[in-house]
Amino acid sequence: MSVMIRMGDPDCAILELVFVKIMTYCLIFTVLAAIYKHYECFKIALLLPLTIHKSWFFMFTIDYQSDKELIMGHRHKVNQISRSAFKVNILLLLLAANLFTSVMADPLLVGIFPRRDAVVTANLFRPLTRYLQEQLQRPVNLELSPNYDIFLERLQKRHYDLVHMNQLEYINAHEKLGYDALVQNEEFGEKTIRGAIYVRRDSGIRQLEQLRDKKILFGGGPRAMMSYIVPTYLLRQAGLEAGDYQETYAINPPNAVLSTYLKRTDAGGAGEVVQRLPMVTKKINVDELAVIAVSEPLPHLPWAVKEEMDDDLKTRLKNLLLGLKASPQGEEILRQARLSAFNPVDDEDYDSHRAIIDAIHAP
Repeated sequence: MSVMIRMGDPDCAILELVFVKIMTYCLIFTVLAAIYKHYECFKIALLLPLTIHKSWFFMFTIDYQSDKELIMGHRHKVNQISRSAFKVNILLLLLAANLFTSVMADPLLVGIFPRRDAVVTANLFRPLTRYLQEQLQRPVNLELSPNYDIFLERLQKRHYDLVHMNQLEYINAHEKLGYDALVQNEEFGEKTIRGAIYVRRDSGIRQLEQLRDKKILFGGGPRAMMSYIVPTYLLRQAGLEAGDYQETYAINPPNAVLSTYLKRTDAGGAGEVVQRLPMVTKKINVDELAVIAVSEPLPHLPWAVKEEMDDDLKTRLKNLLLGLKASPQGEEILRQARLSAFNPVDDEDYDSHRAIIDAIHAP
């Protein structure tokens, strides 16, 4: 035996009213979850009508008899209800589905290597992550690391979905952790970056050979690409081996340059660009420093994503980053991040870095 309910019948209108109530109910609690970002709200939504009787929640409960009486008492409006209910149902369904998807989407975790201190890093990149969140319509969290060890620990656990790191860490992450290069920095209008060795102009040091038995402060430990590996490569090219000079490490590249200026070390190793950073130029007169060695231009700092990331998300991220320089809003985000642009990059672009790394760290 089958029962057919025709459009315009009271029973059909009741079903439509019930559906509207259910979707309204789901929509309200989806909005609550979006506001509080508390997914338990959905569980509460299911439990409250069972425990709270005859409260304001009664308006969302389903009572077939009362609904039928309501509709039977207004039969002349049943046809009107039937015609509009379908549109309302679909609208509510789409709204609820869209909100639910946005709320339940896993946050996109963005990691930034501690090239600068955490406070500066946050100020530089929060506008970018907020922009990505708005454009992607999903949570995007900027995760800061107070030091390099913590950053590496999180990277080793593949904690980040999108991560900005130096070239050494990228090469290792690509080969061992499954990260792929997405874009690279452009800074001061330059698509490449160079390592350098600094001295004071009044030090009398003009050539690398004069650093024998001298103190050299590198702007990071042995994993710092532009502040240790490349400057060390320059020293090796000049005939200086480990033990021919005193090797010490600064907490970051700017400190290596500042310490050289303040005569706390004989020389400093850092990226050539460091002498142009505001955090340096506002503190010292860089004209009193000299660069006695600089590397060839090398591909800039990369941003990478997990290789298993959805291809559509990869493409959207890449297009959003590359497109920043094409709009006033994007240009402001880049300015705040102290970048000129993002540029396309492939893994093979870092082969020149691989050769330098092998020369310094090869067993």
